Amino acid sequence: MSIMRKQALLSLIIVVFPSLCGCVSETAKQTIEDYNRMLEKAGTLEQLVQTTDFAVLSGEEIAALYNTANELYYDYNPMDLNEEQKTACEELKRRVGILRMEITSKAKEQIPNFKITPWTTGDKLFEKTEVFPVYLKRGETLRWTFRAQKSMNVKVSDYNSRSTLKTFAGKSVVKDSLAVEHDAIYLIEVNPLGIQYIDMDINYKIHEMSRLTSATPIKIEQVECRKGDYGAVAVAGVSMRKAFEEPRKFTLRGQLKAAFSGAAQALVAVQIPAGATDVLYSMRIDTSESGRSEDGKFHDNLNTSYKKVRFLGMPLYEKTYSSGLLNTLLDENRPIRNEDAYCNMYVFRNQSLAKQFQDGTKMASELNYDVDYSTLGTQSCNGRIPVNGSKTIYLGFENERVRYANYLWVEVEVIVPTTMYYTTKYTVE
Repeated sequence: MSIMRKQALLSLIIVVFPSLCGCVSETAKQTIEDYNRMLEKAGTLEQLVQTTDFAVLSGEEIAALYNTANELYYDYNPMDLNEEQKTACEELKRRVGILRMEITSKAKEQIPNFKITPWTTGDKLFEKTEVFPVYLKRGETLRWTFRAQKSMNVKVSDYNSRSTLKTFAGKSVVKDSLAVEHDAIYLIEVNPLGIQYIDMDINYKIHEMSRLTSATPIKIEQVECRKGDYGAVAVAGVSMRKAFEEPRKFTLRGQLKAAFSGAAQALVAVQIPAGATDVLYSMRIDTSESGRSEDGKFHDNLNTSYKKVRFLGMPLYEKTYSSGLLNTLLDENRPIRNEDAYCNMYVFRNQSLAKQFQDGTKMASELNYDVDYSTLGTQSCNGRIPVNGSKTIYLGFENERVRYANYLWVEVEVIVPTTMYYTTKYTVE
């Protein structure tokens, strides 16, 4: 408010309330103070209403003015006031009532002309089907316009009732609206039928002042579901199964001690179920038998990593494993290495060869082991072995060290491709 305006108001107060200069009761003093505050507030708001074009205000600004008008109230206690003061207070009460109705009316006039745009408008590159959720109240009007370079499909549905409301197939331009009959989340699904730019505009008309400020936030989650559920999408995934419930724990004697007791080699047989494509293993090796607390968690760690990876949108299963899901899972679950411990690991696909290794009738170098997935002088490690049609895969471990024993803990998972189903869950935050 300008200084001249304040001075004019102060002059009015002194004329109307000359008792300010003399002694007044506490009741009258409080009434005068309330009058002064409301007179200044009303004057400011009146000037704002007179000089403001409500049509250019944002939703937040209109809502703020509307809320201010709802809270605008003035009344007074006539005790100890003279007639002139009572008249001034009554006049202010009338002005405040008119001002409240004027602001409320001007704000409500903007509701039919006001629209909320919940999504960014303009050109957007569509590479796959995308869904735009919008929460609407009963009686509000949803409007959409899509202009594509080529043909596209558009579908509008009521998510709450799981019903399709409108469909547009093979169109390059889709422009329509819908007055909704229920409070619900509505979905606009756009299938570009290829990769193309689409100019899009989604907005809706409101009918309540409380809806002026912004679009209602919607939480979007990907959840597992069953085949046939609403919005279910089939996704290639994997099932991870333990080859044996407990980690296989064994001791490999040093070559010198093995000559007198124990063995410098051990064999682990992994049974392969139908449909399996890969074996994942975790082998931890140490020179001490203590410190087994890390073991037995390979299965749970793989499952945890798998959930994290798939919800990040990475490919769930690939036939080319060089940079695929399985290598990613193994990399996220690397075992602790012990630099002083190492052994040889051999992969056999033939039972007879595996038995000769286990019995020690032939050295590993004399046997036809799978050289692609065997490794010499390995420390603690994770690995992947393709099944390649085998019904049993044999993992052979050998300690070539002369004096020292090694302690090994081996965990194995068998991977079976499977089809999983997911749907998108929408909730109002």
